[in-house]
Amino acid sequence: MTVQSVSLDNSDPSAGKVPTVTVDVCWDVSNADLIDQSGKSVVSRSRASTGWTRYTVANYDWSENPSSGWRIATSQDLKQTPCAAS
Repeated sequence: MTVQSVSLDNSDPSAGKVPTVTVDVCWDVSNADLIDQSGKSVVSRSRASTGWTRYTVANYDWSENPSSGWRIATSQDLKQTPCAAS
């Protein structure tokens, strides 16, 4: 995981100006499988094993709940060199 930005500005929540954190997350699903009821894998052979997703989390309840109010606001798969499989 790589932190890209942090802003704790809560100056105008009604306009969406709330605390946000943006992180890039390296994911590895090379050892993960999804099976149907009969036990057969339903994972596409063309599925990427590793990649990066950028998440922005926001806290719209900062005034009342600064530590537990964080929610994923956006996510975007990144087109960059895959991270190393772990």
